[in-house]
This record gives sequence, C-alpha cells and structure tokens, in this order.
Amino acid sequence: MRILYLNYEWDARESSGAARHLAELTRELRSLGHTVVTCDRHRAPDPAPGGEPGRDHDWLRLLRARLSPRLHESAALARAVRGIAPEIALIRRHQPDVVLTRHSLHQFSSLIAARRCGIPIVFEVNAPLAHEYRRYLRQYRLLPQLAEWSEAQTLARADGVFVVSNALKRYFAAHGVMEERISVIPNGVDPARFNPAVADAEVRARLGHDRVIVAFVGSFASFHGVELLRQAIVEVLPRRLSVTFLMVGSSPLSAALQGECRARGYEDRVEFAGFVPPQQVPKLMAAADILLAPYAAEEFFYLSPIKLFEYLACGRAVLTARQGQMAEVVADGENGLLYDPRSPNAFIAQLLRLIDDPMLRARLGFNGRRTVERGYTWKTNAERVAAVLSRAGVRVH
Repeated sequence: MRILYLNYEWDARESSGAARHLAELTRELRSLGHTVVTCDRHRAPDPAPGGEPGRDHDWLRLLRARLSPRLHESAALARAVRGIAPEIALIRRHQPDVVLTRHSLHQFSSLIAARRCGIPIVFEVNAPLAHEYRRYLRQYRLLPQLAEWSEAQTLARADGVFVVSNALKRYFAAHGVMEERISVIPNGVDPARFNPAVADAEVRARLGHDRVIVAFVGSFASFHGVELLRQAIVEVLPRRLSVTFLMVGSSPLSAALQGECRARGYEDRVEFAGFVPPQQVPKLMAAADILLAPYAAEEFFYLSPIKLFEYLACGRAVLTARQGQMAEVVADGENGLLYDPRSPNAFIAQLLRLIDDPMLRARLGFNGRRTVERGYTWKTNAERVAAVLSRAGVRVH
C-alpha cells in the first residue's frame, strides 16, 4: 500500500509526543512493507544560522504575538483554503492508494483534495481539537461553535477515522461521525528502546543504590499533575529518608517546583535533570524504582499518554490515575497501581505503599512489561492502522 501521510503539527520539534508518534508509526508501517511518503504541511522554519533574528525583526515578532490570539482561527481557515491546490498536486505527484492525515484545527484541505482526486482519506485524531482549544488554549479566541462544526463535518465525511482512546470514540460518535467508521488505536512504545536493561548506571550510582528512586518524566504541563508532584516531595521526603526524586523535563512549572525544593533544603534529595535528549530518556526511566504519571481529575479524559506505555515497558512500578485510558491499561495491583484523582490523599498513600514494598514493585514492573509486549507496541499500532487504511480503500472502490 502506498500512503501519503500529511502532518499538520505546526512544529513537531516542540511536541515530543507528536514527533514520536509520527516517526514511530511511519517507521513501523514501512517495516510492514508499505510505502509511506510523509509531508510536514505547516512546519515552522528552522532557526537562522547564528541564532536569533536581529533586532530589526523584534517589532514584527511582538506584533505577531499581540495579534495571534485574535487571528489564530482565521489564519487556520486561510491555511486550509490555500492548502487545497498544493495538496491536490501532492496527491497527483505521489499517486497514493490512501491519504493519511494527522488532524488539526480547521484542517479540511486534505479531505477536499482527496475527494477531487478520487483517493480515500483517513484521519488520525489524537484530541478533540475544538474542545481542547476552549479548555486548555483559552488565549486563542475561537468563534462560537464554528470549530466544533468544522471538525464534525470533516471527520464525518472521511473514509475512516482512528482515535487514540475509547473516550474520543464516544465523543465523535456523539458529534455525528458514524461509529462503525471510528477505530480505537492507542499509542504505543518501542520495547527494544524502552526496557529494564538500558538503565543508566551512573545515574543510579549518583542517586544511591540504597535509595528508592521515584521519577517523573514529562513536559510539566499543568494537566500533568505538577501539584501532585509537589505534594509528593513535600510529604514523602520527611517521612521516608531512603527516597530520592528524579524530575526529568523543563517548563516554568518545573522551575517553580525546583525553587521550592531549594527553599525547603531538598536539593540533595530531588534532582532536576531538565530537558534531556530523547535517546537518554529510556535510560533515566529504567534507572528509577517507581515511575509517576499523575493527573488531576478530569470529567473528559481523552488522552492516550505515550509516557504510560514507555514507563510500563521499562519494567518499573508505575503509579497513575484511575481515569481514562490509564484505568483500561493498568489493572490496579497487577501491572501497576492506580489512585483516585478525586481523593486528596490517595496519591500519597499509593506512593508510600510502593516505596515500602520492593516485592510489589518487582511484580508490578514485570507484569507491566508483559502488558505492553502483548498489545501496546508501535508495531501493533501500525498493523491496526494499516487495517484501517485498507478498509478505507475497499470502501471507496
């Protein structure tokens, strides 16, 4: 099968999850014998040689920053309209059997282009973007209901849609997309890269072989449960002298947390690694004893956290929230521990349980590794995607 894969992430370099999904899915589809032509439609330009643009352009960047919140939606609409003709040309040049599109705000150009060329089209949907903008990206001003209508109309007219969670399938089915055309394909992991054997021995030695290392790896976004991380550090360290925390990732929230740890005198028991290159991430995960995936309570939790699968593949004890896909993948007490995100003390109680029970940690880690090997690898993901693409082609013909 010849696949034209269109990516509309503005800059995948700033979205590690999106970049990983795109790269892994492409690699595994090719390993299955398919031809995949990838095209970044909206990629931001690389920085100019020598660093930042000169001062002459400061006013332009300031003007864009001021106008962006108000013009963001109209710019997305304009890009979609302008994108129709170039995407028709892309399809005619590459002659794919199917077009695979990573969905983004007001992204209907590929649908129109595929229809005009008589080629089936499938949308990969990782989030309900209209909802996500209104819930998490409120700095951007969207017109009432336009984004919701555009999203529903685009996906309903596709030949296939695959989403990353059951919550997303229910959401789009309720918004007019035929349920039988929506497949659920969770994210995955490369178990060869993420495995217990790659643990960084130097990190382990520096933090202490006799210590219980509790780690978090992520972007420290607000929905990543940063307040729970703060609570864990403040409440656990005075009660368990054998514990060291390892925080991997960088954001203003991580900087604030680091400042609080310094003020409390915890510098020697909480290491902030900051941003690390992707090739180093598996080594740090596997060096830990306990891996944290905290999330605050959400009525509509639609994510498929790649981090969860990477944690499990490392064969370490995982603690995460009992909601959304986490509660579908993790069986409490079997391949990980779950906490009730609506209970104020549940997270700390479960973390202390893991700290105090090395046999439990070992059993959960072993079973977690088996869980991803059996159903959550990128290869499995690609096989499921290929089946959706194949059915879309049959439907059209």
